[in-house]
Parts: sequence; C-alpha cells; structure tokens
Amino acid sequence: MCGRFAQVVKHNQLKKLMDELAIKNKDEQIEINYNVAPTQPVAAVVYKGEERFLTFFRWGLIPSWSQGPSPKFPMINVRSDTILDKPTFRNALLRRRCLIPALGFYEWRKTDKQPFFIHGRDESLLYLAGITEYWTGADGSYIQSCAIITTKANAVMQPIHDRMPVILTPDNWESWLTEGFQDKASLQSFLKPCPEDLIDLYPVSKKVNSVAYKAEDCLTPISA
Repeated sequence: MCGRFAQVVKHNQLKKLMDELAIKNKDEQIEINYNVAPTQPVAAVVYKGEERFLTFFRWGLIPSWSQGPSPKFPMINVRSDTILDKPTFRNALLRRRCLIPALGFYEWRKTDKQPFFIHGRDESLLYLAGITEYWTGADGSYIQSCAIITTKANAVMQPIHDRMPVILTPDNWESWLTEGFQDKASLQSFLKPCPEDLIDLYPVSKKVNSVAYKAEDCLTPISA
C-alpha cells in the first residue's frame, strides 16, 4: 500500500519534469510537503486530448456517483490486480490516468511498525501511477480527486511490506499520458513492481506517524 509520501519537487526538478513530460500548463508551484497524508492536496500530471497539465487533486478518490468525500475511509489506494473488476476503477484506468511525482514514499515494516523512506536510487523523482475522478455535489461544489495504484512488492520492498505503489518508468510515460490509449491488456501490463535497481530505502523517525508533522527531517535516516 501507500499511505504517505513526500512530494518535494524543487525548481530544477520541476523544469525537468515539464520538459520530459511535455507539460504545457501548470496551476501553480508545487508546495513542498515532506509527509503528504490522505485527503491532502497533491500535484499530478493529467492529459486532455494532446495537452498535458500539472494540477492539484485531493488524495482519496471520490467516485462521481458517491454522496461525497468519506472523512474516515478515503480511497487513497487501488489494487492493480482488481482495478479492472469494478466499473468505477476500470473507467478511470481507461480514461482518467495521472502521474504523481514524488521524492519517495513511506512504508511501515509489518513486524514492528518501523517507518522506512523509499526513494529513487539516483535521488531522482519517482512517478507513481494514479487514477483521477471528478465529483460534483448537489450544491454545486466540485472536487477533483485521485488514488495511487498499488502492486505486489519487489525484492527491495518485501522485507518490510508485501505491497508498493506502481512506479512507472520513462518507457511507459507516453502511453500512460495519451488519452486515446485504452488497451486494457497493455495498461494492465504496466501495473507491476518496478525494477529493484530503481529504488532504495532506509529507516526514518516515527515522527512521520503524525499527519501534522511535515518537517524536512522526516527524511533523515536513523539506525534501526
């Protein structure tokens, strides 16, 4: 699963992101957040026709047919192995995909609840696969939301957890961000554990357990 991540995109990384993904428009500068928690805003790359945008979503998918946001159980993750089984998720995968840039994500070791930070081995951004939804309330209120797709853990992650986010590599970005690309089998083939040499991890302070704690030292390695 993925319950927290760090969205820290500095100016030079943002420029590189926009160039590599051919992004034409962005809403505003990405707010640095070392401990993004469910229901908080996250930046994501989406597409419409030939245009790609960097915009903001509530983390926790709100289906268009729902009564509204669930305050207790936000739908932050969607399993890759069942994403095609339910119409809501299947339609989003086919038509409303996104890429969520992250410096890394946190996971808690199952045996002792020790948090770890998982990051790109070369310190570059990770691009998490996501789906989006757009909800309108009876009173005219409007929320755009997203969820991160998860898959089984690779060999790096397995010692601490059996699930991890789908991290897309550059060879899949173009298809993922193309509106007309809707081949189910091909999309499903993208939703697999990333190569082991792409990521590394280390233990961090349990300060990250608090959704209110967002300081840079969330990323400081500790002995464990």
